[in-house]
Amino acid sequence: MTKILGLGHSHIVAIAKGCYELQDEGFQLGGALLVSRFLYLYDPELTPTLTEESASSRLNPRLRGIIEDEEPDGIILSVGGNEHIALSVLQPKERFDFILGSEPELDLEPGAVILPEAAIRETMREKMASTLTTIEAIRKETSAPIICLEPPPPLPNSRIMQHPQEFFRKSFDPRRLSGDVFRYKMWRTQSALYREICMREDIPFAAVPAEFMAPSGMLAEVVWGADASHANALFGRRMIQAAAELIEPRLGDGRQ
Repeated sequence: MTKILGLGHSHIVAIAKGCYELQDEGFQLGGALLVSRFLYLYDPELTPTLTEESASSRLNPRLRGIIEDEEPDGIILSVGGNEHIALSVLQPKERFDFILGSEPELDLEPGAVILPEAAIRETMREKMASTLTTIEAIRKETSAPIICLEPPPPLPNSRIMQHPQEFFRKSFDPRRLSGDVFRYKMWRTQSALYREICMREDIPFAAVPAEFMAPSGMLAEVVWGADASHANALFGRRMIQAAAELIEPRLGDGRQ
């Protein structure tokens, strides 16, 4: 058997469901049947995930113990992932936008103040501080190969309007919603920070498959979850398959 340990926050639910479906079908990894265990990092026994929020952060002792006891052949991470949503759903009174360097042809919001991409990136980095430190801390705790999964892209504003209670505690002015293109750019900015830390920590990064992205850059409807933030088991299944392709060459080789 090839044992995988999955660690993450809310997006890990879809990943786990997809993985269990594959296991029921006899999915193999490294020539052996795949077995897995998934941990939700907001479980009270595992919080706070970090014992101290600093460069020398250590994981929650309970989580460290589980990693040691499980001795997984590989670890799959879906840590954080919704920071881009928190920073992009609503616009302030004076709307803003930015030019995404990797896709400068994307539209800008009419009348918006254009901010430097670096300012947006560093604001996102600050929002993701705990997520990025958690990834670093997990890497320090194990020599097992680790794969980091890209969170799903945002769902369109039409979906947000169907589930406003997920984002807003009281009524809101729908005219303040950011455009889908702006939200896509914020997701790309977040993904770039994941890629940055993965490169630094020698962690392969499993990107969202192109077939699960609509032409607008939003998450394709076929993999929408039950709310306006998350994907479904089909998404999880495909991300596990993508992770398997990346992790298989590293099985048994630690971090080599």
